[in-house]
Amino acid sequence: MTVRGGDPADRGEPERRRRTSEETRQLILDAAGKAFATRPYRDITLKDIAEEAGVSAPLIIKYFGSKEQLYEELVDFQYGAQVLFDGPLESLGERMVAMLARPLEPYKPLSMNILFMSGGSEESNRMLRDNYSTQMIDALAARLSGPDARLRAELAMSAVMGLAIMRRRMMQERATGTIDEVVALYAPLVQALLDGDTTSHSE
Repeated sequence: MTVRGGDPADRGEPERRRRTSEETRQLILDAAGKAFATRPYRDITLKDIAEEAGVSAPLIIKYFGSKEQLYEELVDFQYGAQVLFDGPLESLGERMVAMLARPLEPYKPLSMNILFMSGGSEESNRMLRDNYSTQMIDALAARLSGPDARLRAELAMSAVMGLAIMRRRMMQERATGTIDEVVALYAPLVQALLDGDTTSHSE
């Protein structure tokens, strides 16, 4: 009688590698990001997120404590700001438009669809608004010179976020023009705000 070895390697089978703590944490964040970006906060349970991530709900509690604390982790926009605002200021409008005009999965961080789904409470909504204001708008304003830097930063972000909503959520496959065509027409408008070019064309 042949006895099969207990070690998968002895049986010619690939050994299954255990996930690291960081990999498990990222799996949970990815699943939660997808959930919070596509469904209202109040409709989502830890069980839903656990099933999407392929883990148990108690494991999510171990890593994050609660649904509220997991949500707090996701409405941190510092990494998004670092990616979006990286590069020389003189071509930043082009970079911002190019990144937010292209289609992405709705739950990816730079799509920021989570901004448009309802939070679980006024406290959650306040935290989201505060984080976006300080981590995105203030971060961009800090790179600008001249008068009305924060207002110009807010208007520039309004322009590119409006573009992202239109092309990613409203139009999707019906959106007109290539990314290069969009950048050529739209980026100069954003760059003018970043540069503080408020020259009036009126008499």
